[in-house]
Amino acid sequence: MKKKKLAVLFGGRSVEHEISVITALQLMNVIDVTQYEIIPVYIAQTGRWYVGDNLLFKSFYRRLPNSLKEAQEVALLPVAGSKGLTYLNSRRNDILPVDIYFLAFHGTFGEDGCIQGMLEMADATYTGCGVLPAALGMNKYQCKMMLKAAGIPVLPAALVDRRDAQKSLEAVREQILATPGLEQLPLFVKPCNLGSSIGIGVAKDERTLNACLVNTFRYDSHAIVEPCVKDILEVNVSVLEDDEITASVIEMPVSLSGVLTFEEKYLRDDGGKKTGGNESQGMASLSRIIDPQDLNPELKQAALDYAKKAFKVLGCAGVSRIDFIIDASCDQLYFNEINTLPGSLSFYLWVKSNPPLVYTELLNRIIRQAEKRQVTKLALKRQEGMRALFK
Repeated sequence: MKKKKLAVLFGGRSVEHEISVITALQLMNVIDVTQYEIIPVYIAQTGRWYVGDNLLFKSFYRRLPNSLKEAQEVALLPVAGSKGLTYLNSRRNDILPVDIYFLAFHGTFGEDGCIQGMLEMADATYTGCGVLPAALGMNKYQCKMMLKAAGIPVLPAALVDRRDAQKSLEAVREQILATPGLEQLPLFVKPCNLGSSIGIGVAKDERTLNACLVNTFRYDSHAIVEPCVKDILEVNVSVLEDDEITASVIEMPVSLSGVLTFEEKYLRDDGGKKTGGNESQGMASLSRIIDPQDLNPELKQAALDYAKKAFKVLGCAGVSRIDFIIDASCDQLYFNEINTLPGSLSFYLWVKSNPPLVYTELLNRIIRQAEKRQVTKLALKRQEGMRALFK
């Protein structure tokens, strides 16, 4: 059987760039090579696209930008029927054939619908969410409002535009503190369109609220402000699009500080027990409790049900991770955010589920569903003739 050419897209113009690289290296290491020929496609932080066998190794990225000389530059033309990537250093516009694009981005210009739009223009088969669910999932505020309308509980929130803060931080503070549910400090501040715990902060007073907003606006044009739940528990669920929507086992991430930071997620030194050394293994290396036995069974079931509902309401595809907050003082569950392209593709949750799903099979199912969606899209009627112009 002829192998399908699978282009794994990763990197990109995002502060989550290196986390995307880690996710891609992990999945390329376990792809079923009896079915797929792997084509690593690295998008540098400059926005340029590269291919080459050296992209399969972490050493390549440690030698950036000099190592880019060892790769070939390509581009995706948003032209229907292009059937692959175009070599930019070829006078003949040679094409690198691609059957399927596997997306492994995190953050802006990759997880947010931008790349998905290009792939739609090219009529390409790609994994994961389409343009709209990707964009909605990236925008934390709009996502919360949509799911709230669907009956999923969310915490109160205020959306702050950087332009308003530049005009008057005092007026912005008054707006935040006048929002129902946000009248009392401390408050939690984070970028509206970002992940990996980058740019987050806890505002304990007016001075630190100003500082948190300023820090967040270093990464995003909008900040989202929410209550800081004092007696907080975090639980996450991964959801997979298969023949029916399936939820994984629940995890409870462990934070030493009370708020999961970038360092805790990706840079924690575990003495080599999990990672085989001090190299980050992405979200797979985070300390967590899988299927916590002392968690209220009703809250567990609510998290599973709401996760699947959120996935469906947003129109997600592939695999996502839905994160919840529990206010332990009253056993109240709230939707926090969705990761439409979760770190490490949340494989660590599926291998612990019942029945377990190994990483390679998880990837196979994601790819199969992408192919099914493409068959449906290609069957849609796209032309209605040129009658109006000749009337």
